[in-house]
Amino acid sequence: MNATAPHPAAATTVLSHAETQTLTRPATLDDFDAVNALHERCSLQTRFARYQAARRALRLAEFHHLTRPDSSLTWVTYPEDDPHQLVATTNLVRTTEACAAELGIMIEDAWQSRGLGTSLVQYARRQARAFGCSSMVVMTGSDNVRMLKIMRTLGAAPPAIHSSTVDLAVPVG
Repeated sequence: MNATAPHPAAATTVLSHAETQTLTRPATLDDFDAVNALHERCSLQTRFARYQAARRALRLAEFHHLTRPDSSLTWVTYPEDDPHQLVATTNLVRTTEACAAELGIMIEDAWQSRGLGTSLVQYARRQARAFGCSSMVVMTGSDNVRMLKIMRTLGAAPPAIHSSTVDLAVPVG
């Protein structure tokens, strides 16, 4: 599959999150500046929870990789009434394991604890199936209570915590 042909899982369908009055759609390279503006608005704690580092922005080459349908699926989420104000990004990136995709999610601080993260992770899990993956993996901080709870809800085994990060996996099939 070439990089310009959309992957079937990257459908242009917009997903509505009624509880938060937000919409989610596939990301494009045109979203690069808005994604970095989202990074700037997020707290150090939120960015650290996403990257395990204090990143302030993505480089264009990184975002290009995240929007290549042969290697990644990326979505952006925005309020129903403001499609230019991104409040979340969600990524599934193929790993070196043939049937696994790594999940990444970042939600602007003011939009957290509203059920949006759970909805986005559940959506990513459904899309992972169509992306040809049998499992979805997450590397997160051992203190990231929200992500640990979401992953447990999806059936991830409680991690043995031996450091500041943990790896979790859930089946998608």
